[in-house]
Amino acid sequence: MPPSHSSKVAALLSAVLPGLGQFYNRQWTKGTGFLVATLIIDAGLGVTSETITVFQHAFLGMPGGNVDVRGFVLRMLPLAAIAMWSITDAARTARRQSN
Repeated sequence: MPPSHSSKVAALLSAVLPGLGQFYNRQWTKGTGFLVATLIIDAGLGVTSETITVFQHAFLGMPGGNVDVRGFVLRMLPLAAIAMWSITDAARTARRQSN
């Protein structure tokens, strides 16, 4: 019988980084898919670099705070969708594995 996994832990891990919950559930291929998709979309849309710029401007007073908020939010949507999919999938799989 496979080891019992917590659906809450799996969901939390996927919330931190999509794919980690799948790795926790020993779904190596699926976890790699979520992780690679996240990295490719983030690199292509520049969400992390723009997020860092926004935080530097807002909290440290550094220059470069002219951000198109609407465009920024739209670029974040694919990453949010992948994260939600990964969280839901990891929690469901952990729940299914523990039954």
